[in-house]
Amino acid sequence: MKIKIKKLHELTQLPKRATELAGGWDVIATEIIEESDDFVICKLGFSLQPPPNYKITLVPRSSLTKTNWILQNSPGLGDADYLGEYQFRFRCLPKGAYNFGDFIYDDFPYEIGDRVGQIYLEEVIPIEFEEVNELSPTERSVGGFGSTGK
Repeated sequence: MKIKIKKLHELTQLPKRATELAGGWDVIATEIIEESDDFVICKLGFSLQPPPNYKITLVPRSSLTKTNWILQNSPGLGDADYLGEYQFRFRCLPKGAYNFGDFIYDDFPYEIGDRVGQIYLEEVIPIEFEEVNELSPTERSVGGFGSTGK
């Protein structure tokens, strides 16, 4: 399957897999915007057009777990009709504080040209919602968090 991609920046690189069997395609930052000490936007320098009934999923690299940074909207979602520039929005969890409200944050771990995340394609199965008065009973029923044991 081919996905249409439009380069928007001179540093843009096409997404690529690190290994032949990798499930995601690495993407690099073409622009890094530090909005604050704890909020950074990494633009990827491209827009995509998945085929109808498919979406692009954006996830952080596993190495991000070595830091206090998280992907703000993880996983991210690129709809088939979204044609804007793809980007990651990272948020940092404070690792301490000097005084109340004066937090200490890790430095952002990536620079322009670094791999900042991965993308992959997923099928969107068209569904319809059928309104009913009752749902079919199950063993769990309405049991919530922790209801099936430890």
